[in-house]
Amino acid sequence: MSFNKGDKIHLHDGRIVTVRRKGVVPKIHRAPGDNSRIRGFIRAAIVEMDGSEHPADWHENIVTEYGHGMIVRNYVGLASSASSVAATVLSDLGLARFWGLGYHTQAQSSNFSTQSAIDSTEYGLASTGGVSRATVSVGSQRLSGTWSLSQSFQYESSRISHAVTVNCIAQYHNSSVGAGTAHSLATFASSTKGTTQALNCTYNWLFST
Repeated sequence: MSFNKGDKIHLHDGRIVTVRRKGVVPKIHRAPGDNSRIRGFIRAAIVEMDGSEHPADWHENIVTEYGHGMIVRNYVGLASSASSVAATVLSDLGLARFWGLGYHTQAQSSNFSTQSAIDSTEYGLASTGGVSRATVSVGSQRLSGTWSLSQSFQYESSRISHAVTVNCIAQYHNSSVGAGTAHSLATFASSTKGTTQALNCTYNWLFST
């Protein structure tokens, strides 16, 4: 699911922007401490036979479209080489393929980036609670354009069949509820999921805007 014209995007600082053109996100100024942009710098130095060194200035690199796609894919285990790897190995690799669903009490304020997990309640993939998080499979991940990654998952009524209040999705590299440190957290308007209702979630990553 890509961004569609008319979609509202609630930003971390409380602002709301509207998508004007399908697949094109409005210009969003980065907040203090937001280090999502990938940049690299290189310099070379000539070394004389006597060991003396003459370093040049630093120069910024350019990440190609292919290179950026590989960074995005490998971060969440989307690359085909990782698609058949066991969950325990994916956890060891630090791939953010596992979703925690639950209730988070902290507001999106200046301390939000320091949160390490859903702080109140996290629900597993079973009506009894369960111990496993949702695994976002390769089939439900796709690149949208050059810089955006979309991931989707449906929590069926049988997975979380008891009525629960949810307002947070957290992304982890560990498949077990309550384990690991969150790579990201996103809160939304609280909603009570009924016993017969499913819950469809889409997580869009923008690695550049």
